[in-house]
This record gives sequence, structure tokens and C-alpha cells, in this order.
Amino acid sequence: MTSEQRILLRETFENLMPLPKRFGVAFYARLFALDPGLRHLFRGDVDRQASMLAEALTLAVMQLIDQGKVSDEIRELGRRHRAYGVADDHYATFGAALLSTFEESLGAAFTPPTREAWSEAWDQLAAAMRAAARAGLAPEGRRDHS
Repeated sequence: MTSEQRILLRETFENLMPLPKRFGVAFYARLFALDPGLRHLFRGDVDRQASMLAEALTLAVMQLIDQGKVSDEIRELGRRHRAYGVADDHYATFGAALLSTFEESLGAAFTPPTREAWSEAWDQLAAAMRAAARAGLAPEGRRDHS
């Protein structure tokens, strides 16, 4: 990710801060519209899930912007999602729903370079989460033998 892309992420993310629960609700509506079969992965209250999404996304994006890396917490999230039944191909649908929700939320500020920056950010986050899920990594980078 380039420094210019990180600047675009910061500028557009600051427009959404604090990330409202309604962003998460809109995201899940879009996700389930793209793939209704994913609904079974979310057994809890959508409002609670939306709040958790906002927290995780804020953590992930701020770490990526500030340090240019994916946090161990996000890797752990990928590992946990494997246990919930999230498969590799679900990440593409999640990314499409996320970009679409950003586009709706940011309006004209979601320019082609901004879309590219968010797409790159999602690609990095998803790759780290998928790798952790496949490897069964604990946050410290050790193998999980449980």
C-alpha cells in the first residue's frame, strides 16, 4: 500500500468516524443481498454484529494507516472466523459488500483512487485473515494445537 493510499484511507475514514452502527447494519444488508447463504454464519443479533464490525474495522484500518501492517488482533479474527464456518471464497463477497457500503456512505468522496486504496486495504486484511485461518495461528504467531 502506498503512502498516498494510506492518506486517502485516513481522510475518508475520518469522514466516517466514529464508525456508526448503521454502517454495520447497511454492510450486513448488502452482504446478505449479495449472498443470502451467508446469513447462517451470523446467529446473533445483527445490531450487535454491526457494532463488532465497526470496532474491528476501526482497529484494522487504523493499524494499517498508522503502521502499514495488519494487527495480530485481525489475524486472530481470521482464525476465529474459520471456526465459525467462514470459507476463503466468503472474503470476496465480504469485500464487495464492504466497498459498496463505503461507496454509499462516502458518496462523491469515494473517487476511483479512493476505491483503489480501500480495495488494496481490504486485500491486505483479507489475505492476513485467510492465512491465519489456514495456519491456525494464535495472535502471538504460535501454532494453535487445541
